[in-house]
Amino acid sequence: MDVKAYLQRVNLTDTAPPSLSALCELHRHHVHSVPVEGLSIHSGEKIILDIPWIYNKIVVRRRGGFCYENNGLFLWVLQQLGYKTQVLSSRARSPIFGTFGPPFDHMILMVEVQGRRWLCDVGYGEGIVEPFPLEDGWEEEQDSGVYRLRVEGDEWYMEKKDGGWRSLFKFTLEERTLEDFRDMCEYHQTSQRALFVRKSLCTLLLPRARLTYMGHRLISTEYTKGGGSVKTTQELNEEEIPAVLRDKFGIVLSRKLIPKDD
Repeated sequence: MDVKAYLQRVNLTDTAPPSLSALCELHRHHVHSVPVEGLSIHSGEKIILDIPWIYNKIVVRRRGGFCYENNGLFLWVLQQLGYKTQVLSSRARSPIFGTFGPPFDHMILMVEVQGRRWLCDVGYGEGIVEPFPLEDGWEEEQDSGVYRLRVEGDEWYMEKKDGGWRSLFKFTLEERTLEDFRDMCEYHQTSQRALFVRKSLCTLLLPRARLTYMGHRLISTEYTKGGGSVKTTQELNEEEIPAVLRDKFGIVLSRKLIPKDD
C-alpha cells in the first residue's frame, strides 16, 4: 500500500506535514473524489473489513465505499502521515425509519491537531466537507450545508439545518477499533433494514453540490447559502446506468448491477 497512490486517487500530488490546513485539504479532496456507495451489495461482491482489501478497492480499482471503507482508508492514511487519530462509533438516523441505528452503525474519526479535536467523516453522503471542531454548540456553514454539534449527557449529535435542525447521527467519545465494526459491516450488507441493502446507492459531494445515483434515478442537488438546496431528478433506464456510473462517478463495475430502490 502506498500513500502516494492514495494522494493521486484523491487528486493531490503531495501533502504537507500534519497541520489543520493539511488535514482540511486531505478531507476535502477525499469527499470530492471518492464516492460513498454500496454498489458491491447489488453486484455480487462481498465487502471485507480489511485495510489492504479496502485500499485495493478504492485506490487501485477506483471505487468508493460505505463508511467503514472510506473512513477506514482515511484512518490508515492519517496514521501513515503522523496524525493523532481515534476511531468513534456513531448511530446514524435512518431517513427511512426516522430512528437511530444500533451501536457501530456508522464509523467516524476524531483527530487531534494544533491543540484542538476535530471530527472527520469522509463516509457520510450528505455530511461535512472539511473537519468539524469537536465543540458543543459549534455551528458552521460548509459547502454542503450548515451543521452544528450538540451535546446531551455523554452523547454528541451532528445536526444539519434543513428548515429546522435534523440529526444525522449521534456518537460518544469512547475510543473504538476498526475490528469493533465487523458485525455491523455484515449487517449493512444483509439486513433488509439497512439503507445500502434497500437501495443501490452511489453519491459524491462536489463543490456546493451533490450527485446521487439511486435505483433508476440520478439526483443532482445544488446547495445554496444558509443551508438551502435545489434538487433535480433524471429518470434512468437500466441500460443507461453503467454509463452514468462511469461518466459521473468514475466507477466501472466488474459484475452486473441489479438496481434497487425500496
